Amino acid sequence: MLELLRRLIRLVEWTITLPIRALFLVLGVILSPRLGYFRFALAPVVLFLLAAFLLVYVYAPIRGYAGLPTMGEVLKYANERSLGTAIRDANDRYVGIFDPRLDSQRDFLPGQVPVEIPGYFVAYPDHKSLHVTEVPEHFWACLKYHEDRYLGKWWGNPFGIDLFGVLKIPVSAVKRTLASGRPQIGVGGSTLSMQLARVFFKKPPDPSESIGEKLGRKLKEWWVAPVIQRMLIGEGDYAPLKRWAANHLPMGQRTGGQPLYGIEQTALTIFKKPASELTRAEQYILASAVNHPIIVLKGSEKLNALRLRHWRRLVEKRAGQCVRALVSSPAEQLTEMAALTTLAGTPPEPWKDEDTMVALPFGKKQKLLVSANPIRRANALLPSAKYGVRAQMKQTFGYNWRLYVKGVHVTLDAVENLAFREKVLAALSKLQAVNKRRLNPRYSLDVKAVLADRSGKAPKLPDIVLVAADEKGRIVRYFEGTANAAYFGSQSAIDKQTGYYDPSREGRAVASAGKMIAAVAIGNDNTDTAKTVYVDPRAPRRGLETCRRGNRRLGRKPEVVFACSLNEPLEWRLNRIGEGNLIRLVQNFGLNLPVTAEGRYYPAAAIARGHLMGSPRQVHHMAAVILAALTGRAHQAVPLPSLVDKFDRSSVANSNETGEEPSIVPARLPIRPEGYETIKRLLSAPLCHHESRRKRRRHGTLKFIHQWCAENNPKVALHIAKTGTRGTGDPDPSNFDTVDLWTAGGIQFANGRSYSYVALIGTGRTTPGELLGRDIYSGRTLSPLLNILLTDLEALSRKPKQGLPVTSKMTPDSAQMAASNNP
Repeated sequence: MLELLRRLIRLVEWTITLPIRALFLVLGVILSPRLGYFRFALAPVVLFLLAAFLLVYVYAPIRGYAGLPTMGEVLKYANERSLGTAIRDANDRYVGIFDPRLDSQRDFLPGQVPVEIPGYFVAYPDHKSLHVTEVPEHFWACLKYHEDRYLGKWWGNPFGIDLFGVLKIPVSAVKRTLASGRPQIGVGGSTLSMQLARVFFKKPPDPSESIGEKLGRKLKEWWVAPVIQRMLIGEGDYAPLKRWAANHLPMGQRTGGQPLYGIEQTALTIFKKPASELTRAEQYILASAVNHPIIVLKGSEKLNALRLRHWRRLVEKRAGQCVRALVSSPAEQLTEMAALTTLAGTPPEPWKDEDTMVALPFGKKQKLLVSANPIRRANALLPSAKYGVRAQMKQTFGYNWRLYVKGVHVTLDAVENLAFREKVLAALSKLQAVNKRRLNPRYSLDVKAVLADRSGKAPKLPDIVLVAADEKGRIVRYFEGTANAAYFGSQSAIDKQTGYYDPSREGRAVASAGKMIAAVAIGNDNTDTAKTVYVDPRAPRRGLETCRRGNRRLGRKPEVVFACSLNEPLEWRLNRIGEGNLIRLVQNFGLNLPVTAEGRYYPAAAIARGHLMGSPRQVHHMAAVILAALTGRAHQAVPLPSLVDKFDRSSVANSNETGEEPSIVPARLPIRPEGYETIKRLLSAPLCHHESRRKRRRHGTLKFIHQWCAENNPKVALHIAKTGTRGTGDPDPSNFDTVDLWTAGGIQFANGRSYSYVALIGTGRTTPGELLGRDIYSGRTLSPLLNILLTDLEALSRKPKQGLPVTSKMTPDSAQMAASNNP
């Protein structure tokens, strides 16, 4: 034991005194008279060799062990921040990468502690890659051969700095100086750990950098690289280093933009396939592209010639070197060289989908940039849906959703929804022109004009929402005019600490869209008959089937009350239903009842007068649930409408987070079968109601889209809808101040397909300067947008769908049966 202790003490003494011994060695060379003047030339060489050995074998291991406790979390965070979220649409089309600027409102580590990195900065603002778990073996072998072939070898790169790379710096310096005619510092072989350090914390090598800048960059890489290598290789497991190298190193250069990072997104962009499907030749090409990035886009004639030369040199020379060095079988060598020769003919075009390229509302140059940039492409194809996807991920996982999600499959066909968006934008421009005098001058409905304005003086956009979902709750059409994702709720209902949305804190009044609950309550009550009337204290002397108002106390038909959205007679009717039943219905639908100062609910008044509160998504869910009950799906769970079909879960996620959202079974609300016909009659009235004697005289709030009423359109089996106009007072008098415009509904086509929808335009604010305008009402204003949406849905309903045959006109009963058999 004592002998072992003595040996350890001697080793420590030798390590401590090594620099002094080295200094005496150099001084001995310099002062040796036997070497003459040659000693002055030999001393720098000895000193450099000594410094190189000390750097690789003394400094690097000490720095690796000592730096890991202080830099380990910083490096893990840097890796986490680069994790890109892949987006695929309903047709499994690779849309691109989620915009890194929208990753999260806050950045959290697993411990939910915000990270600050003093003294460091991320060089690439859009450094995002699609992380792979399994690294293709041929890619790794070629990458290691080109960039770090002595990795892990005690005589090469044992601790993150390559001895041979350091030793060739003076030789390289002499060559570069002679070639340029001016002093140049040499370049040494950067290990994979050094390249990762460069990507995470510093700018890349630049031909214009000075000697001092280059030397400073190299010193910083030597400072970080040993820590990276120690952390990733640890006790000899190279898998983490393989993944980091495959995920973070740039392999393609977008003309005029930042590089393409990582093997996955580069493979998808260049070869149109995921990394797991790359051939050996393609893996060799991408590995060879590290530090020789592929020029992705065409350009001028000069650039195209350079692009072709670079590509052929990359494929035939660098990738060919990997074939000759790594493929042992002569027959396999011939096969792989033939594959490379075929690939070398023409540089591959970046990702393109002809339907997508046609749909993009850009010029040719912009379309090319979009094709080569996964982030731009996702932004272009999902200009408003991307904000909705982020909002839904936050509602599911909170601010740290990036820990759980590495890919998202959206429910939209990106190309179809983009075409839908363009139609809505054109309609909004016309609505702005028609309503300009009524609108608050601080707001504009012309989304395209506001977004195109660069003066900073353009008016604001109100919340503009137009969303439809199929019978499974998958959103098939999505439009929002702003970036705040109003469809998913108000910002005031989001917890500032966690990012979760709390529906109970939602304060947006749903106006008369809440009367849909009144229709359910009346249907469940099952006492209305053909002769039933509701007492209206403000009825007109004549025209009780119209929407006129007066000062007579007379009876009105229920259809008129719902068609014209009359408050007093509906409140009279609801007061005859049990208060507890009304409260349960409101709460089961997920909406909020206002509470008085005494802590009391007045559900009849709140429902009739539109004081219920909820997000557009919750109102949409309400319409979807009612539609499901009326189309034969009363016993099936109706989920919240969703933009996300499924998540690709991250391997980091190890918690109770399920990603599941609440659903409602209509029969359990309850919505009773005996009330179905009453509910249909009441909620189709806004579209279908007309005077008995004058059938062409329509008076419903949605009379402008009466062509979508089931009795008027052979393509429609059922259509229910309810408008709502929220203001600061009674909507009957003139000079009505408008806050929000609502419409919610559902349509079933004759072939059995059904869709629910919601539309909203408004500010949600009642302060004078934040009002939407004056004398603006939902029916007339929203009808052009609804007509576009319903036309799109009718075309969508005719597309073949597995399990639901497209047939000719069905009766309502047969349509219900088809919907029930094909949920």
